[in-house]
Amino acid sequence: MIKTIKTGVILLAAALLAWLLPWLLAFLTTQPSWRPFTLYSCVVHSFAHLDYDEEGNTIGRDAEGNIYTERQTDSIMPMFYFRQLAAEGRFPKEIEGIPVTPKDAERSEFIFRTSPRDVNRPQIGLYQLLESRPRRLDFESPSDVFRITKSGIEFVDMATNSLDPKKSKRFTAALKKAGFRFPARVIAGNGTTRKEYDNGYFLVDDAYRVFHMKQICGWPMVLDTKISDSLQINQIFVTEFSDKRHFAFLADKDHRFYALDAEDYSLHQIPIGKFDPTNDAMMIIGDMFYWTITLQRDNDERLVAVNARDYSLVDTFIPEEEVDPAEIYGRYLFPTTLAFTSFKDTFVRPRVTPFSFPALILGAFLALVYGLLHRHDLKGHLWQMVGMLILGIYVFLPLIIMERRA
Repeated sequence: MIKTIKTGVILLAAALLAWLLPWLLAFLTTQPSWRPFTLYSCVVHSFAHLDYDEEGNTIGRDAEGNIYTERQTDSIMPMFYFRQLAAEGRFPKEIEGIPVTPKDAERSEFIFRTSPRDVNRPQIGLYQLLESRPRRLDFESPSDVFRITKSGIEFVDMATNSLDPKKSKRFTAALKKAGFRFPARVIAGNGTTRKEYDNGYFLVDDAYRVFHMKQICGWPMVLDTKISDSLQINQIFVTEFSDKRHFAFLADKDHRFYALDAEDYSLHQIPIGKFDPTNDAMMIIGDMFYWTITLQRDNDERLVAVNARDYSLVDTFIPEEEVDPAEIYGRYLFPTTLAFTSFKDTFVRPRVTPFSFPALILGAFLALVYGLLHRHDLKGHLWQMVGMLILGIYVFLPLIIMERRA
């Protein structure tokens, strides 16, 4: 009985150490990190970085190593710094032979962000459907929410928590008439009233077909986008940018990324390689000429420049990887680590990293030390040495502390 209790205490202590020691190492070795702001320049046609010199002055650098003053940096990124250039009367009249005004720059600029934490968060399954053509200029929050079940769409009055059978029947009939097969695999939209216009919701039905649903003057508008069901679209990000050029960004089962044209529902694949929204973070800073797309997974970052007019790949840039001392040392110190939270979601649950085989070196050394301390009874401490070989310091510390107290 006592042996079983001691074993349980050691295993519990090992689990706590697997949680606390890696955190302590990361805390002690954390260093300030800095990654300069980077955009693709439509003037010098290369990636340009906004950085600081040794005296703390703002400077710019391009891929060729040329250095620019802050004023020059504004000029090589005119679509991003158009307000500053317009205020100084320096905004160009044309870029790449195309006439352009500050108004064009303002209307076409957008910033899109998504992270695994946003995608993987819990979904309550209730959504607000706005009136796409409100009587007044500003949008008003609806008094109901909708949910999609296996048999149809249901609208629930929030004040009384009761179903609206007429509206539910009306929208269910419209969806079925368009060919929608219940239930929905994806429901994507922006239920906020803080936007210029409303594009409603994009729905992926049980057969992986994509439909567009809006509410116009209280009545449903449902259209089949004709996107191939073979793509198996599994993520949709409704955009509603100022230029109204696109409906949304989409990702399919093979982790390809698309822009959905607002004119004819045509899909345009964006040449960024594999993109998994559940594991990868993305930021797009775009204008009428180029999109600078930043992709990040864990500590790996990659930038892609895409021509906004024909969606072709222009350039790629991979920043120098920053060395994380905790990751390097931890590979040899800890056979595995235990954590309860992650940057990829909002859930609190145990997470164990894959086994680190370099840590077997330390485990073997600690097992050898422990064996020398108990060389007169190696057979009686064989299992402790095996555990120490595998779990290293996580088992060594609890055993030494308990034996000294005994």
